Amino acid sequence: MFGRAFGDIRGLGVHRSIGLQVTFGSSVMMIMGASLVYPVLPVIVQSLAVPEAQIGLVFTAFTLPAVFLAPVTGALTDLRGRRLVLVSGLLTYGVAGLAITLVDTLPALLALRVVQGVGYGAVMPLVTVLIGDAFPDARQQTTAQGVKVVLDRVTLLVLPVAAGVLGAIAWQWPFVLYGVAIPMALAAVRWLPEPAMEPRTHAPSYLREVARAAVRVRSLVIFSMSSLRFFIEVSFFIYVLLYARNVLDVPVVQGGLLFTVFAVGSIATAGAVGPLAARFARMPLVAGAFVAQAAALLGASVAPNVWVLGLAMLVFGLANGVISPVQKSLLTQAVPAELRGGYVSADRLAQNGAKSIAPLVAGLVVALAGIPVMFQAMAGVAGAWALGVIVLERLGLLRSDAAVVAAPLPGPFAD
Repeated sequence: MFGRAFGDIRGLGVHRSIGLQVTFGSSVMMIMGASLVYPVLPVIVQSLAVPEAQIGLVFTAFTLPAVFLAPVTGALTDLRGRRLVLVSGLLTYGVAGLAITLVDTLPALLALRVVQGVGYGAVMPLVTVLIGDAFPDARQQTTAQGVKVVLDRVTLLVLPVAAGVLGAIAWQWPFVLYGVAIPMALAAVRWLPEPAMEPRTHAPSYLREVARAAVRVRSLVIFSMSSLRFFIEVSFFIYVLLYARNVLDVPVVQGGLLFTVFAVGSIATAGAVGPLAARFARMPLVAGAFVAQAAALLGASVAPNVWVLGLAMLVFGLANGVISPVQKSLLTQAVPAELRGGYVSADRLAQNGAKSIAPLVAGLVVALAGIPVMFQAMAGVAGAWALGVIVLERLGLLRSDAAVVAAPLPGPFAD
């Protein structure tokens, strides 16, 4: 399977296409928006005399613009073109990030993080759209979305170490790395092709078409995949280290390795997701992955030691590596290219809602019944969702209305 997976990845032609390299590189840059900052927080607290209770604002300032901008940037992507939105977003993100190296107060830092968040809100959904544009074939697109997940997870493994080393010199130094987005934007101007799709000029009719596509049963199930993934993941990750430390007496350093185990599992399956998606229907494949996550959560809730908890994290990561790229493939193939930006943005709205309510719901369950019961409740939610999808699949309610085939792209994306 891994041999076929390697052949599928090589067949994408990423090594021959600067446009594709810019697309995947843009995803890595957006992942850096949070992962680059985590290791620097203690240094920022000390250097800028920031109360610990306020340091979370560094992340809130970054993520909040994306909540409001997703529908706007999605529509602009379809109405005004992919390249314009990507280049503008990358330049905004890179210039604001680089400018942080010149400030030395918390208000200035937060203001620039807000501007960075505007760039993030434009670019991150667009990466999924661009991959959908580039690969009309379902297997190729699923493989490409898997490559994106692999690169994102590798970034999460490597980047915090580099940020920690630079942050030890000065808290501003890690932010220099955001400047890479500027030459990436210039490369997009030269090498990123626009998809060959029918131009849209009438915004009201466009919005009606996106809305009609988004409320279909199949669409709602596809949206629920990413929403449920983040709802469960955020709830689990907030409390898993507390559970490891308080119940299993796991040291903080050893507990942090649990996330490395998760990332390794996710990388393994995301890299091989093309052959998996070719062998199994994609809807049942995602349902099976959620069943695996439910089993991992149940195992974590009764784990007697860190080894069993580590195994649960590995299984959770293996399932994540299937759910994420397959969902993105289903998402981008659900509508024609001229509606794809708005459609993906609708999915982003659902994701952001799930991320926002997950800590509240998980915290309430923990307060009432404890961490193990919360893990078990999340397992029940995942299992119930998977059962519901299988029933809908059996009833024939999840079939596509019509096969959606993306037009091949001109220029370097086309093989």
